[in-house]
Amino acid sequence: MDTATVYLNRMVMEKKIMVTDNDYQRLTGLIGFSTETNKMPEVIAQLFRALRDAERVLPEQIPENVVTMNSRVLLKDLSNRREAELTITYPQDADHRARKVSVFSSIGTALLGMQAGDIVSWKVPGGHGNFQILKVTYQPESVGDVWL
Repeated sequence: MDTATVYLNRMVMEKKIMVTDNDYQRLTGLIGFSTETNKMPEVIAQLFRALRDAERVLPEQIPENVVTMNSRVLLKDLSNRREAELTITYPQDADHRARKVSVFSSIGTALLGMQAGDIVSWKVPGGHGNFQILKVTYQPESVGDVWL
């Protein structure tokens, strides 16, 4: 991995995410308002911290290229250049065969609040994978579906 890629990943991991007020309320409700993150599974603790520090906006103010709940995103695996499309869902709606991933998974947590063009990293079998968000192909808020 070259220095530029490492630098980009570091920048993205430290980036403050943007979420809608609706997503923030629903997700913090699912997580609970516990501040004892050491008792949560690590991925949920990461999501909790990201939400706590997030920039919150009204649904109609979120840019179309930001990954929100129920967004569909086109990703490119930077190791093999393969592309895949995933939908970020609430845990009860996750379905791996339909490429719907839970926001409580490492993939979902890494993608929420990020933007097209960002490079994200999450655990994959054998280490970490680096993926670029090529495009947000569907974002509920951009078409008026603010309650999804």
